[in-house]
Amino acid sequence: MNAVDEVRQVLGGLDPARAAPPCDDSRRGQVLALILSDDRRAGTARRMMPRRRLVLAAVSAVVVAVAGGGVAVELYRQPEPAYAATPVMLTYGPPATTEAASTRLRRLAAVAAQQPVPPRPAGTVEHLESTNWFLNSSISGGRTVSGVVPQQWRSWRTDDDAGRMVKKDLPPIFRSDADRRQWKKWGGRVGSSEEMHDYAAGEFYSGFRGAVPTDAAALRGWLRAGGSAPQAPVQYLEDAAQLAGVRLLSPAQRAAVLTLLADLPGITVTGTVTDRAGRTGEAFSITTDAHGLPAQYTMIVDPRSGVLLGYEEVLTTTAGKLNVTIPTVITYRSYLIAGYTAAPR
Repeated sequence: MNAVDEVRQVLGGLDPARAAPPCDDSRRGQVLALILSDDRRAGTARRMMPRRRLVLAAVSAVVVAVAGGGVAVELYRQPEPAYAATPVMLTYGPPATTEAASTRLRRLAAVAAQQPVPPRPAGTVEHLESTNWFLNSSISGGRTVSGVVPQQWRSWRTDDDAGRMVKKDLPPIFRSDADRRQWKKWGGRVGSSEEMHDYAAGEFYSGFRGAVPTDAAALRGWLRAGGSAPQAPVQYLEDAAQLAGVRLLSPAQRAAVLTLLADLPGITVTGTVTDRAGRTGEAFSITTDAHGLPAQYTMIVDPRSGVLLGYEEVLTTTAGKLNVTIPTVITYRSYLIAGYTAAPR
C-alpha cells in the first residue's frame, strides 16, 4: 500500500455543480456572501474541516492532492483535542408534498423533460460557473487553525471534449487575525490564486466524456464507465453532483439524472429549502456511513424546472475522532450558470 492509499484510508470519501440564470459580478458577490455567512445565533464558534475528504483520525504530516478537486489536505499529529469551525447549516422546511422521494423525483424528472431546449447560437460552447467553498484545517500541537476558502469554477467545453477550466481561490476567511497570522506562519496562502487548464480534443474532464445519456439506466452505466462498480448507492448521487458542475445538461439529460436519483435505495425527502444563493428548492438526501462516518448527502432541485441548484454533505451523528459540533456541514456546491457562450481566447 502506498502513501496515497494510506491517506485515503484515513480520509472518508466525502466529496464539491448546475444552472441558474446568468448573473453579473454584483450578483456573484452576493452569492459568495450568502455561502460564507456566519451563524450569528451560535453561542460558540464552530470550526472547519478540509473540503471533499473528512479527517477520520490524526496521522503524521502528509500532503496529498485529492483527485478531481486538486486540493491539498494537510494532516498533523493531534496530541490533544482540537476543534474546527463549521459552516452555517441550511434550514429545511416541510416537504412540498407527502409523496415519497422516488415518486416526487420522477415528477420533477417529468417537469425537467418538458422544459424547452435552450437555443444554441452558432460557434458557441458549453459554459458553466459555480461557487463553492471548502474548509482547510491545519492541526498541530492541539491547536487548529482553519480558513474558509471560497472557490469559483468556470469551464468552457466543445463538442469534441476540448476546452478550458479555471479555478480561482479567493482569499481565505479566518475567525481571527491570530488565526490568519498562524496560518501564514505555517505556510498557508492568504491571498488569491488562479489555475487555468486548457484541454485538447478528447481530454476535457476525463470522468465525463462524450454525450450524457438521456436514459436513466444508460446514465448509470455511463457514470461508472471505466471504473469499478460503486460500493454504495450514494456514489451515484455524488457522481450526479460532480457532473452538474462540469457539463451543460439538456432537459432530457436532467430528467435522466433525476430518474436515476429516484431509483437509488435509501433516498428520502429532506424538505423545502432556500439554498445558499437565495433560490427555493426541494431537497433529497441519502444518509449512510458508506464512506466511514454517518453523513447525509443532499441534492437541491428547482421544482419549477428540474434544474440542480446545489449539493451538500453533512455529518449527522458522530465525528469519529474529530471534535466538531454535530451536525456538521463539510461540503457545499452552488451551481450558478449553465449555458452557451463564445469560446475563450
